[in-house]
Amino acid sequence: MDRHEHTKNSSPFVHHTVKVALISTVALSLLLPGGLAAAESGSASAVAVPSVMDVGGQAAVTPDPSKAKITEDQAVAKTRELFPVLKDATVSGVRLGEDNSWPPSSNQMIWNISWSYEIGGTSYGFSTQVDALTGDLINTYVTYPFLQQDAYYPPKLTRADALEQARKFITKAAPSLGPDDIQLTDNEAMNPVGGSLFGTVQYNFYFKLLKNGLPSASDVLSITVNGNGDVLQFNKTAPGVEYPSAKPAISLESAQKKFTDGFAVGLYYIPVYKDNTIEKWVLGWRPQEQSLYSINAQTGKSIDNEGAEASSLPITYEAVPQAKERFQAANTGKEINAAEAAKLVQQVVAIPAERKPDSQSLGTGYPNTKQKVWRLAWRDNSNTRMAGFPASSYAEVDAATGQIYQYQLEQFTGSKDVKPQPAPAGAKKLTQAEAKQQAILLVNRLYDQASSVLKLAEHGGTWSVLPDGKGFRFQFVRYYNGIPVSDTGVTLAMDIYGRLVSYSATNPDFSTIQGQPTPAISQSEAVQSYKDRYAMKLQYNLIGGYNNIAYVEPKVKLVYSPLPANEQDQSEVLDAATGKWVKVYAYSGQNAGTPAAVDLKGHPAEQALTELVKYGVLVPDADGKINPDQEITVGDWFTFIATASTSSYQGYTNGTEQKTVAGVNPDSEYYKAVSFAANHEWISKDTVLQPDNKLSREQLAVLLASFLQYSKISVFLENDTVVSSFSDSASIKNKGAVALAVKLGLMQGDNGKFNPQQNVTKAGVATVLMKLVELQGKVDQNIGQRQRM
Repeated sequence: MDRHEHTKNSSPFVHHTVKVALISTVALSLLLPGGLAAAESGSASAVAVPSVMDVGGQAAVTPDPSKAKITEDQAVAKTRELFPVLKDATVSGVRLGEDNSWPPSSNQMIWNISWSYEIGGTSYGFSTQVDALTGDLINTYVTYPFLQQDAYYPPKLTRADALEQARKFITKAAPSLGPDDIQLTDNEAMNPVGGSLFGTVQYNFYFKLLKNGLPSASDVLSITVNGNGDVLQFNKTAPGVEYPSAKPAISLESAQKKFTDGFAVGLYYIPVYKDNTIEKWVLGWRPQEQSLYSINAQTGKSIDNEGAEASSLPITYEAVPQAKERFQAANTGKEINAAEAAKLVQQVVAIPAERKPDSQSLGTGYPNTKQKVWRLAWRDNSNTRMAGFPASSYAEVDAATGQIYQYQLEQFTGSKDVKPQPAPAGAKKLTQAEAKQQAILLVNRLYDQASSVLKLAEHGGTWSVLPDGKGFRFQFVRYYNGIPVSDTGVTLAMDIYGRLVSYSATNPDFSTIQGQPTPAISQSEAVQSYKDRYAMKLQYNLIGGYNNIAYVEPKVKLVYSPLPANEQDQSEVLDAATGKWVKVYAYSGQNAGTPAAVDLKGHPAEQALTELVKYGVLVPDADGKINPDQEITVGDWFTFIATASTSSYQGYTNGTEQKTVAGVNPDSEYYKAVSFAANHEWISKDTVLQPDNKLSREQLAVLLASFLQYSKISVFLENDTVVSSFSDSASIKNKGAVALAVKLGLMQGDNGKFNPQQNVTKAGVATVLMKLVELQGKVDQNIGQRQRM
């Protein structure tokens, strides 16, 4: 399980913007960094795949080859036809059914084809999936170097050309889909700038799949086409469920009135994420969870995320009484070790005796990356398998304080797959009221200052009783300065005897919250602003599945869902202090909402600067300025090349223990870029950088030689005449690096001088970066793409 995965109901203030999107989180998981993709699994598709495994790990419904309308040979032939580059590849295995994913697919009538091939004595492989009933291609990802990534900048195809190519490919790959069955999403987050400056140019497209003429929130098709027109990736959801009639019993007008009459917003501290980490906080208005529930198009009733009829009463929040036994932070002044962390967990929970400590790692926390946490797993290493994975328990513990942030009795399986633990000797089953008291005792014991900063969310009725009736669940909301905080708090579940089976707590860094701004926008104004942005739309929703707490039989329902009229608005909230809309999630490569650069027109480096803005390497400030003649630092250079290589590079250090790299400590704003550079061997980790110092032209030449993996060649060029021809050659210490940069056309002199000590500007580095981009495919190195394995 992803360490950041939350339950579907992890917080009553979970980001509504993703939850109500027409785009499934299956597609989002292809795009977003690991933590957020899992954290925003509120829509059904990411968690709604029912388990088809019994306790022994065998498929409960074994696929019957005799029912396949597409034979194994036809599936292989179809794949070869779609991807001519497979002509020299070998089929290393074919099987019917899918049992290597979690949660396992409910559609087992799928041919899984494994391919292998050799290039230069090295073996490579990947797999494809073909629907055995329709012949549709389900999934493939053609890996490098099979396509010999030569689709470098500038691309042969424009984005419009690539879209046309993608549509033609879909027609051949998925014959069950007609031209009216796919709809390109308008959400810019799902169609970011393709690829990076270094590496192949790629265009990503995401389509909604229509069923009976209606969009389905759980069905999406994604396809990636490179700048040469080659299809690199194809993914089409195949849930294997039935869709009801598209004819509603309730009118759109009725659903719209119900939504409008019940719409409410609340004031929260809201985290604003950049590349999967909290960049800042805003005090903002956002819709209450119940306001964004879908409306059953047959009954007119609001339904929650599990498909159950939602209570008409609002959620209330109760103070958490202080218990006698409360969490006490470790105050030894040093980090606890893995054994101590495991002991703290076992003091609270009962891990099955047959599960032994199996893995332990120390890394950074989430969403507070300043924390260090131990990630621990206990596994049954016998032949016992559940849903294709070993029976495992999992926990995360703060290495400084000993506070437990995550615990899952069953790390990989849904409740249908797990053999219940035997009842404790002499134990009695709890009532709902007794379970509530037990939850309060547990949260006091596990969460620091629980009675001061948490409130219990009361949904009323039997919401706290798990759908299977075998336990209970509770939510606690985190408050700061008396105001609720989005995406934080505690969710826990216990069995019928009060034993903890699931626990998830978040404790983000609030240090960047500066005071408490006075709302300039009233609640009524906020309500009207949001109402104007939403429209009720008829669609299918796949509801249910496994949510780490309980398993709900998934089914498709016809619903009216409140969705942003403009899909670009779905990740925005209303800042209560400024009245402006703020994008909650920002990822490198997204351009929507980015101010246009206003100070590039007529600049000698206008074209290079414009391309860097297009790819997110340079970002205009709030006034739309790039300040092209501003001098840059050494750290800026690493930020630029990291972004040009991989736009999401900042997420590469998430979850790992952060240690000083190349003399740069984790507190530096340049740390992630420098770590990324060291991991790609653009610099040695033993190098001692001064990232805040201005970058000179000679330093840039040295860093270019290192970046290109040509440091040894630069030594060979130490006495090259290209340097001695400069009138200021005597002041150049690293003559070989300068000679290399000049010979490759990356840098040049000015009036017979190289000016080695002159500082580099944004315009200067933009020109160099674009020359590097154009150098791709012309040298033996894969520029910016080599990574240490």
